[in-house]
Amino acid sequence: MTNNFDDVAGTWDENPIHLERSQAIAQRMMEILTLNKDMDVLEYGAGTGILSFLLSEKVGHITMMDNSKEMVRVMEGKVLDRNAMNLFPVCFNLEEEVSDQSFDLIFNQMVLHHIHDIKAIFEKFHKMLLPGGTLAIADLYPEDGSFHGEGFDGHLGFYPEQLESMLLTTGFRKVSYEECYEVKRATADGSNKLYPIFLLTASK
Repeated sequence: MTNNFDDVAGTWDENPIHLERSQAIAQRMMEILTLNKDMDVLEYGAGTGILSFLLSEKVGHITMMDNSKEMVRVMEGKVLDRNAMNLFPVCFNLEEEVSDQSFDLIFNQMVLHHIHDIKAIFEKFHKMLLPGGTLAIADLYPEDGSFHGEGFDGHLGFYPEQLESMLLTTGFRKVSYEECYEVKRATADGSNKLYPIFLLTASK
């Protein structure tokens, strides 16, 4: 992930879309996943931890991993302010480093399209998941490049079927996906453009 996220960390939570999107994803995750207080969980690319905070009462321990020092700093402040004793912010670049931690659930939202080597990160997720564990990914369907605009060097969304094929090749099973939210953004001509987001799950 590129790290212009340091520049926006301090104001990230001020955008109501970020909370609304996370609420929709959290709600659907709680509906389709079996969450319990014994679960050790990783949010990869956690940002300011919005999704982790929404799920925190449903699981045991959440590691909130991000490679942006400023995002992690914001998370640390929120953990202290809310006395969220089961949330643990960690600054770590999983694209470039290897973690020996293991988890029952790994999830991320709007992160995968920033990752250059999707196959490599899937392999790391698979190794980090415990047997029977679950991977949950929320991200953009293919879009025309207008979501981030000029200069963006990541992926312009994904066809879930393509991710399914990669996941199955990596060793995952029971892949499923569905649309779970639409981001609405105003365009230059005053109209609104919709960017649908899918929620994909896979088991180890």
